[in-house]
Amino acid sequence: MGLAIVVAFFIMGVGKEISAKSPDSEGKLAPYACGEPVPATKVRMNVENFFIYAVYFMIFDVLGFVLATTIAQPVNLLLPLFYAGTSLVSNVILTANWRQ
Repeated sequence: MGLAIVVAFFIMGVGKEISAKSPDSEGKLAPYACGEPVPATKVRMNVENFFIYAVYFMIFDVLGFVLATTIAQPVNLLLPLFYAGTSLVSNVILTANWRQ
């Protein structure tokens, strides 16, 4: 592992020495802010769409965890089926409310 770090630093040093140098300009020394002028007014974001995707992510994340852990121990098959059905119903409700 130590040899890999030494080789990596050697390659970085060689690259720094042989790379083309650019002259310092006013633009290079200026602070970088995405390269676009930002208006002085506040930009309003629609966070409702973000929360919808966050809820979808949580539903499918928990569904995947429940299905993955219950498949390892198939004692009660009713639990993953119930949770998958509940997830499907909640997704239908969310989609119906989102389209209105």
